[in-house]
Amino acid sequence: MGVAISSKLNRVYISNVEGKSISVIDTHTNQVIEELAIKGSPVGLAISPDSTVLYVADWYDDRIIAINTADVLQQREIAVGKAPAGMTISPDSKTLYVANRDSDDIAVIDTANLTITSRINVGKHPFGLALSQDGSTLYAVNVVSNTLSVINSATGETVSIKVGDHPYCVALSADSKYAYVTNTQDDSVSVIDTTLKQTITRIKVGEVPEGISFDPLSKKLYVASWGSNSVSVIDASNNQVIDTIATGQQSRAFGQFISEVTTHD
Repeated sequence: MGVAISSKLNRVYISNVEGKSISVIDTHTNQVIEELAIKGSPVGLAISPDSTVLYVADWYDDRIIAINTADVLQQREIAVGKAPAGMTISPDSKTLYVANRDSDDIAVIDTANLTITSRINVGKHPFGLALSQDGSTLYAVNVVSNTLSVINSATGETVSIKVGDHPYCVALSADSKYAYVTNTQDDSVSVIDTTLKQTITRIKVGEVPEGISFDPLSKKLYVASWGSNSVSVIDASNNQVIDTIATGQQSRAFGQFISEVTTHD
């Protein structure tokens, strides 16, 4: 369900909720090279910008597990709110943000000592998170409230923006001027002007869209729709769907699933 990519390590990490494990894929070979056993139910994943720590949100045990990617047996954990899901990390790797779905808040965690420094109340059932490039603004999707919370990461001040029906995930343009939110129950993506703090249009995509990522090189959005077993490709310059790619059954892609471009020998 959850996805995190490390271009530095040439690895993709996939959470298996029912399997209680993390699959590790080598991006050179596209083969699973390791299965990390998790004593719990991993949902959201996030990897630090320097690729040294993989963070795992344990949905049922209400905790975050921090795994040393160089030695996966070195693990730390911290109790958070109820049903942790989406996560994102500050550009300097010092702060981890966790969406606690059933607590209706965001836990702000100091990664150095793995302690909660604050909790920010948001809408009903926060799930997907995204952080602006400069780390100043946090975005949280609230599934039941049908809103996107826009949070000043320094002060915790929050503004709420209405989106579509049962939103799920959020992605940002490379310059953070636009936020894109998948709406699972009306098969659309809301496009939000982050300066105006309002929805400017809505794009129809496949059935039950969940995961969404922005590719800064091509300026395209990729939307995984598990209801129609497809990925919609959107040209962000005109907000038009330009392609639909068939996938396997129930494609979800919760998290980071667009890799940075790297050069391989």
